[in-house]
Amino acid sequence: MVKEKVGRSIHFPGIKPVAELVVRECGGLPLPIDNVARTFRKGRNVSLWRDALNNLRRWENTQGMDEVLEFLRFCYDNLDSDAKKVCFLYGALYLEEYDNYIDYLLECWRAEGFIPDADESIHDKNAFRDARDKGHAILDDLINVSMLESSEKRKCVKMNKVLRDMTLKISSQIGSKFLAKPCEGLEELPNHEEWKQANRISSMDNELCNLPEALDCCDLLMLLLQRNKNLCIIPEFFFQSILRFVSLEEFSVIIDSSKQSRDKIVEAVTTEVASLEKLTSLQFCFPKVDCLEIFVTSPAWKKVSCLTFQFAVGDHASTCFQILKSFDYPSYNRQTLVNSEGVNPVISKVLMETHAFALINHKGASRLSDFGIENMDNMLVCLLERCDEIETNINGDVITKGVLECLEELLINNVQKLESIWQILR
Repeated sequence: MVKEKVGRSIHFPGIKPVAELVVRECGGLPLPIDNVARTFRKGRNVSLWRDALNNLRRWENTQGMDEVLEFLRFCYDNLDSDAKKVCFLYGALYLEEYDNYIDYLLECWRAEGFIPDADESIHDKNAFRDARDKGHAILDDLINVSMLESSEKRKCVKMNKVLRDMTLKISSQIGSKFLAKPCEGLEELPNHEEWKQANRISSMDNELCNLPEALDCCDLLMLLLQRNKNLCIIPEFFFQSILRFVSLEEFSVIIDSSKQSRDKIVEAVTTEVASLEKLTSLQFCFPKVDCLEIFVTSPAWKKVSCLTFQFAVGDHASTCFQILKSFDYPSYNRQTLVNSEGVNPVISKVLMETHAFALINHKGASRLSDFGIENMDNMLVCLLERCDEIETNINGDVITKGVLECLEELLINNVQKLESIWQILR
């Protein structure tokens, strides 16, 4: 493995004997061996190898799992930038082996300020793209040194249990103050002493039923509470008690559609969310187009070039977001229109920024192009399902230029009156 990773440098004078000792100190563990080898693959200076050997020998008296963790700490210490280190530690907030969408992870890194030279004050499309590109470079480096793993699920990465244990240990040593308790069956947040000093809290995938009236965490920067299905109410002054939690950059709202007051709740929440000028990522189920219009006419939408969104509009089940999650575009802008009627200009306006569009059980439109073919230039994926009035996708008689040139997938399911994809009338 060392010869393969290091390459020709292994044959330079004095390096091979020291490299053999390094391998022995690694105890045959693939990750430290791989990491050391990758670190010095361009190193032709035997002094670098001797220094690595001395660093490894510092932990020669440790035993068992502590020994493994210390070896992994060596790999962490040899990451060549603070940005890579903090991005790696961030993975401890999630459960081990958890499939994290790559683009979601990059969005979190960017929002947290982990990516160097990502200026949050500049809401420019190119600056936004540059930050994501830098995030991809960091992620690739972490995968290349085996600190993160590519998941079997496409477009995802994960962290194994041993590495997560190590990240939690390191974060406590350097003062990161993580309180990470995902998927532990918690019915309430940990006690006050545990979370009052935390700057990042993860209690996702638990059984939380309620939250305290106030969260006395003056240094809190992140709070993850996703998928606590029994959590129905957030106390009125809950967020006001978090002094530094001043700008919400990601918000996900999925409300139980069986509740009669849903529409009123969502309309009120939409109005508040629409005022968040620094919002960069939003997943939202709008019960009607009027609620979507509140957001589309807001300050947050004016910076749409810096916003990623997943919208579902119409009377739908809570599983509607799963429709487009199976595609390989997890962070691209998605719009799902369910159980609706007619062609609303608000839908067409959002369609201009949409990459994946689903039209489900829709009435009042006989063609997909009724929504404005000129609004579909960015569309990569389109799903038509149970749209009984759709007869054709495109009316070719009114087309004077190329259409759907970016489209990669067209999925049609149970559209009984469909006669053609492209209709030309004579």
